[in-house]
Amino acid sequence: MMKREYGAITVLIALVLLSFWNIRKIETLTADVGIALSKAQSAAEQLDFKAARKHLDEGMERWLDAEEYTHIFIRHAEIDTTTDAFYELKEILCQEELSSCPAAFEKLRYHLESISTMEKPSLGSVL
Repeated sequence: MMKREYGAITVLIALVLLSFWNIRKIETLTADVGIALSKAQSAAEQLDFKAARKHLDEGMERWLDAEEYTHIFIRHAEIDTTTDAFYELKEILCQEELSSCPAAFEKLRYHLESISTMEKPSLGSVL
């Protein structure tokens, strides 16, 4: 009987540790993309759309490079809406539409923050 209990405790500890690793991985991914997004927004506000596109492409590359991970640990609907927000913002930056930029940046930022937030454990998600 003790072997089963030790086995169950081991599995539980492994799941908790993997959950913390997953949270950290998502936080790092969204923070890295967020930094590139902030740089892109600063450049766009200074009307340097070429630099803004470059920074956005860096963030998008980081997002797409994590595809193997995201397709396992993040809901596909969240992946799709975030990727769509990247392409929507890229289109706006290519057209150099300054008036549309703030809303597009906020939309993408919202999606990134919601991914990070929804993966954090809360009392409601544990119970």
